[in-house]
Amino acid sequence: MRLPNSRQRCLALALASALCVPTAHADEKRELEQLRATTLALIDALVGQGLLSRERADALLKQAQAPAAKPAAAPATWGTPLAGAAVAGAAAGAGATGAGSNGVIRVPYVSETLRAQMREEIKNEVLATAREERWADPRSLPEWVRGTTVEGDVRVRWQSERYAQPSYAVDPLTGQQIGVPCLNVGGNLPAECYRTQKDSPAWAPDLVNTTNNRDRLTLRARLGVAVKVSDEVSTGLRISTGTTSGPSSASQTLGNYFNKSSVVLDRAFIRWEPRYNLRMLAGRMANPFYGGDLLWPDDIGFDGLAAQGDLTLASGMFGFATAGAFALEEFNTDKRDKWLYGFQAGLEMAMGNNTIARAALGSYRFQNIEGVRATDLPLASSNPRSATQSYLSSQYAISARQKGNTLINLCPVSSENNATVPAPCANGGPVWGLASKFLPINLSAGLTFKQFDPVEIGVSVDWVRNSGFDLADVRKRAGTSTVDNLAERSTGAQLRFNLGTPKLANAGDWTSFVALRRFERDAWLDAFTDTTWHMGGTNYQGWQIGGQYAFDRRSTIGARLTSTRNLDDGVRVPLDPSNPSIVTGNLSSATLKIDVFQIDLNTRF
Repeated sequence: MRLPNSRQRCLALALASALCVPTAHADEKRELEQLRATTLALIDALVGQGLLSRERADALLKQAQAPAAKPAAAPATWGTPLAGAAVAGAAAGAGATGAGSNGVIRVPYVSETLRAQMREEIKNEVLATAREERWADPRSLPEWVRGTTVEGDVRVRWQSERYAQPSYAVDPLTGQQIGVPCLNVGGNLPAECYRTQKDSPAWAPDLVNTTNNRDRLTLRARLGVAVKVSDEVSTGLRISTGTTSGPSSASQTLGNYFNKSSVVLDRAFIRWEPRYNLRMLAGRMANPFYGGDLLWPDDIGFDGLAAQGDLTLASGMFGFATAGAFALEEFNTDKRDKWLYGFQAGLEMAMGNNTIARAALGSYRFQNIEGVRATDLPLASSNPRSATQSYLSSQYAISARQKGNTLINLCPVSSENNATVPAPCANGGPVWGLASKFLPINLSAGLTFKQFDPVEIGVSVDWVRNSGFDLADVRKRAGTSTVDNLAERSTGAQLRFNLGTPKLANAGDWTSFVALRRFERDAWLDAFTDTTWHMGGTNYQGWQIGGQYAFDRRSTIGARLTSTRNLDDGVRVPLDPSNPSIVTGNLSSATLKIDVFQIDLNTRF
């Protein structure tokens, strides 16, 4: 370790003063011995804390004792002018403070209490400076370590899910149910009714619970490390609880006989910032786009490449833009890989001293996401590749889909167009694909009012429309006329109000919110939707209200209530072809009402 030259000289001077004890009176000699002991203790403290090596400490001691080894011209006595003092006194003038006409420097008396206080203050100041300036040997602490930050959070949630119970018409005489079991008079339709679907179009064929109330505890834990590798390059890693069965949530449900939770890689990216206003990211990253939680839930991660930039346009106004390409699904035997391409441009503007407006317009393209029937593919069952999974690569993976989007069955009932029924469909079960193409356009805007600092008021709106929905295209790929009864439902919107302290960093901070939402079934891919609203998916409308309170530094408790119900698109189809006078809505219009209440305990560091 090398101390700065000025500090080295100061420390050597202090050692020389303490170690080179001249002939003096008993009291002053005792005080100098105490100073010597204090200085040695200070050196030992520096060595003990790793701020000074033992070799360097011994060298400083030898350096301080070196002047004492030289023979003095004459014994020094108390009151004798120091060497050069007369010359200095003459140069300073007779009026210099503390110097008499004979050049003798007079030192005022300093009490023992004041000396002890001075020693303690000097010790603390040297130790504090050593820590701040990192006097330790730089070889023991790599440069990248000094640019490393660690952060994380833990959330424990109690969640209650309440479903409207089904009710059927009952014969008053026999007490028996009247009509078809899946034709309910009121309440939610049983889940088994959704799972019986085989024909196109279909909705939510994977539902397993629409009637059983549920109470549970969930845990979300995340730990991340950010490293500044250089002035331009940084990287980040984060692990979290959760599974690989869905992209929208990192929560782990508790209650498995105390078995341990799984941990997954949630973030892993490289960030290059060649300019202060230009950033490029690669890997698995956080959501790079501006907007609320209508489209992208908080826990979602993006796999791919993104570029972000901003530009000052005027005083209090700047523009920003984000572009990215993200891999959704890749096949080693098929060229129909699925990708998401996105571009967003926006503007932020200060409207006075206390109001900020922000708006952005984005366009997304989900490539090869739509379903294509097996008979429309250029492969027959006689082809050696027909039994591979990627033969039906256009299917909407069950691990991703939630509920709401319109689906078509990719497996035909019989041979069509002189093609043999493909092997993946030989078991007769449906293989579901998305009925619509997805080319959404999104508008996000917000206003923040800071007139009541530290309390802020925020208003935001999100709107999305799937410009890729085309009924003629859906009919062609479905290969059936039953989609003629399908209405276009391809828009979504949310209005949200926030009131409170924005960061919740200190005890006593608080925030509250209320949101209204309408989300039509094919406005957005239901795989990428918040799992609190309607327990995930699209095709609903509802509201949410809640708040959080910081009971300690960076620790909060919060609650929110979300109430939603399925949309009824007004489409009615005959329940019994032999009796067309009895009609019912399709399963897209079936009643599905869900209330979700959550209490969160959260801390972060």
